[in-house]
Amino acid sequence: MSEADTTRSARPLSRLLEVAPGAAVRREDLTIFPLIAEPQPELPYLLLGDALDLGCVSIGEMGSGSVPSLVATNSGDLDVLILDGEQLIGAKQNRITNRTIILQAKTKTVIPVSCMEQGRWHHVSPEFRSRPKPRHAPPRVRRQAREVEAAYAATPSRASASVLHAAQSDVWREIADVGVSMGVNSDTGAMDEIYDHHSESIDDWIASFPCREDQVGLLAFLGRRPLGLDVVGNQALHARLHERFLGGYVMDALARRRPTRSKASGARSTEVSPASSLRFLSVVGSAQRGEAPTVGKG
Repeated sequence: MSEADTTRSARPLSRLLEVAPGAAVRREDLTIFPLIAEPQPELPYLLLGDALDLGCVSIGEMGSGSVPSLVATNSGDLDVLILDGEQLIGAKQNRITNRTIILQAKTKTVIPVSCMEQGRWHHVSPEFRSRPKPRHAPPRVRRQAREVEAAYAATPSRASASVLHAAQSDVWREIADVGVSMGVNSDTGAMDEIYDHHSESIDDWIASFPCREDQVGLLAFLGRRPLGLDVVGNQALHARLHERFLGGYVMDALARRRPTRSKASGARSTEVSPASSLRFLSVVGSAQRGEAPTVGKG
């Protein structure tokens, strides 16, 4: 990428200006606004889980192992979409992807990841595997994973060990906080074990937020505070990812769950107005976009 390509762009994040929030659905303090858009054509790539199951993509450790990096080999004829926040299970320790990546067909790519399992550093499988029901990390963990990548990208490799360790420690701390809040003590500090322990509750909450046919994303609030949003290229893709995205937000809501108090007790309302969702989308959609070199096809 040229020097001009890496300078800050004046273009807004226009995709967010093309979506509109639908009617909010709420359970306790978690509010989900479905994000609606005009119908879009299907996109010509596979999801990572499908590609792993088909055997056209493999993901493994780099040599003897490098915590912040893995090698993804796409031997298939189609590009493959890896979403930020995807959990990769197996090899020397579970990881989370730090950014959304498109793996170009017939290529090998080093992908940035963060560790999701502090207490293990030995092989349980030669490569990473897919789950029958893929899981997404909570937004608080995804946010810290981005910090790991930023530290890795901004620091020369020989001088980055302490910076990387500090950034990775923040990820572990967030996972540990989620575990403590949800009463789960994992021997290896694995986020996946927290999901396993609370899978019934998570699935029950997910069922409270059904997917709409015209939906391309969702915007989540916890109380009146935005948790995050996810938007994809078309309705068919979102329908496949809807429950996965929700799982991360539900996990965060359960970890921060407060005792239910009646209105008569004087508790402040945490209801989120439609105007709040519009303001948030406007601010984020109009933000200046900074372009930088990326991995994979984009």
